[in-house]
Amino acid sequence: MFKLINTKVILAVVASAFMLAACDKSEDKGDASILSSEDTILQYVPADTPYVFANVEPLPDDLMDKLEPKIERLLQSYQSMLHAVIATKQAKLSEEERNSEKYQSANAVIDELMTMLSVEGMREAGIARDATGVFYGNGLLPVARVELSDGALFDAAISRLEKQAGHELPVADIGGNSIRYFDADKIKIVLGVMNDQAIFTMVPASFDDGQIGQVLGLELPDSNIAASGKLQKIATEYGFTNHYVGYFDVQAIAERFVGAASGLDADLLGLMEHDQQELSDVCRAEIRSIAAIVPRMVLGYTDISVDKLDSTVVIEVRDDIAAGLQALPAAVPGLGGDKGALMSFGMSIDVKAARDFVEARLDAMEAEPFECEHFAELQAGVAGARGALNQPVPPMVYDFKGFLTVIDEIEGLDVATQTPPTSVDGSFLLAMDNPHALVSLGAMFSPELAGMNLQPDGKPVPLDLPQMQAMGIAAFAALTDSALAISVGDDAASELKSMLDADASDPSPFLSFSMDAARYYGFLGEAMAAGGKNKDQENAPSPEMQAAMQEIMEAIAAVYDRMSADIRLTARGVEVESSVTLQD
Repeated sequence: MFKLINTKVILAVVASAFMLAACDKSEDKGDASILSSEDTILQYVPADTPYVFANVEPLPDDLMDKLEPKIERLLQSYQSMLHAVIATKQAKLSEEERNSEKYQSANAVIDELMTMLSVEGMREAGIARDATGVFYGNGLLPVARVELSDGALFDAAISRLEKQAGHELPVADIGGNSIRYFDADKIKIVLGVMNDQAIFTMVPASFDDGQIGQVLGLELPDSNIAASGKLQKIATEYGFTNHYVGYFDVQAIAERFVGAASGLDADLLGLMEHDQQELSDVCRAEIRSIAAIVPRMVLGYTDISVDKLDSTVVIEVRDDIAAGLQALPAAVPGLGGDKGALMSFGMSIDVKAARDFVEARLDAMEAEPFECEHFAELQAGVAGARGALNQPVPPMVYDFKGFLTVIDEIEGLDVATQTPPTSVDGSFLLAMDNPHALVSLGAMFSPELAGMNLQPDGKPVPLDLPQMQAMGIAAFAALTDSALAISVGDDAASELKSMLDADASDPSPFLSFSMDAARYYGFLGEAMAAGGKNKDQENAPSPEMQAAMQEIMEAIAAVYDRMSADIRLTARGVEVESSVTLQD
């Protein structure tokens, strides 16, 4: 059997990859009514779909003008990596295998693929830079649609791959449309080009042409997602732009398994040998109640410009649970947002509130225990969790409120030679009630710390510890009634003051992170380059592979400037606010 690559798999995967690639090329503010317009690709999405992720408006030209050269570089980098992978595989083949017809055919497919892995190649395949697309569930089954500039171009691109492979994918005539498919064990991968749209889905291998036609949506649904106004409502409620909006409905998914399934879902569940009638009424009710705890996830972009992309993911949570979660974060000075540093990360938590939250959940499970046999193990764990919760905890643990670490600069680090940094500038803040008690405890074990006479007045004091002196690090510490902060570096004393004086966000993030993305991916590129220099290392990557991986990291570094994310616990649930700034 040919060891390098299965050409039939390549045809199926490449075809789908082109469609999915287009789904990331459309984000900009526009007329909000487009989300409720039935003249868009959304007309094919059933209103009762349990999940949908749609982008229905192109990126602005100035942003695409900026991104396209960077995308081209990234695609070229992936070409180099693919070449390196192939070269590695080739080296393991015998001369007879390299001269085989399958090998020659695979090489031809790869050469054709290389021409398509470029901005121009994608255009020649009918994928325009203003392409729109949608990924959704026709019932439980996934469907992806991408609008094409010319369906014939996409069809011709797949045909060229088939010709080079010397193997044509099977074709079925479904509703007067030529549909390619690929049988992969128990799954059938289906690809069609209709009305200048590429359509991709995966169905059970036993599905007949009629069922496949239903999944592909050869006939428009009686009611579609645009007419329902669901996406428009989500966009309005959460401040999303029109261009990438989506949701995953947990309750709707659960209902497919516990309710009376119909149509394609009934066919699918029958093949899975899932019979809803085998579930007791108690199990049905309890599954529904669990799904209602986290009923839905929504996501979308909140702001798009030539320099920045902001997005939010919200995991919606039942009101009473959300109220309990809101009590968990605590006030930590400076936590949240982008610090402009090389890297920052931190968290906040009210330990007492967290204990109360867990206790309330255990109380609820004891007051109304699960009766469904499928949750017996979960219910049995309540006693153990209660015992763990009742274990004594040092009072100082309840004083903890969170921390923030900020790394401003790292100098002298050379990944290639494994040289450690010569200096690090950064700060660490520990937020807690009565931090002076922690310092006093440390002073009992460290005469040097006791000699510092650190007082809760916020004044920087040199941290003259032997360990610091041995490393030649200038460090300062400062204490207030609610925080202990330590800073190292040339501006350590001034950094301490700004850190302690920073306001706490309201609401405070539960977790927060930011970084210089360009430098981070640059570090990764250096690590890739250095990773295989030890030739004695087993399975070390080839020099070509190292170079390709380094180029990919550098290409990504050329796209991103900074990244940041805050996770907040709100009345709506768990909200993840992310921001990415782009390189010029």
